Amino acid sequence: MVMNNRNILLIIILILVILFAILGAILGITYYRSNNPSSKSSGEIYCLTLDDMYFNLRDSKRIMKAIITIEADNEDTIKSLEEKEFLIRDDINKIIRNKTEEDVEGSEGQTALKNEIKNSLVELFNDNSITNVYFNELVIQ
Repeated sequence: MVMNNRNILLIIILILVILFAILGAILGITYYRSNNPSSKSSGEIYCLTLDDMYFNLRDSKRIMKAIITIEADNEDTIKSLEEKEFLIRDDINKIIRNKTEEDVEGSEGQTALKNEIKNSLVELFNDNSITNVYFNELVIQ
């Protein structure tokens, strides 16, 4: 079967049109994703660090000092937490004052305490964008 020059030219033009359409779709999707505000916020992390906090441990004469940072993946959540810092401090006080020295000893105790504080804050503010709690400083004396 012999193709004439006109048929070959039409096939080449058709292939080029399809390639340009695919390239345009890929560039359009890439541009939309890079300029979409909801996709930008998904990778960012925001933090709120509380001032020094002091706690009496249960059944102990020792005092615990902590500097706590709360992490969230939503800037609005951090702004809301800043406005209600008194609630956060109260909630953390309730949790830690019911802990004994043994409860907060070692890395396992501290990890469990961080998780309990995080879960309590998520429940208190009904906000799953609170992702973690950190102890910047933790001293028992």
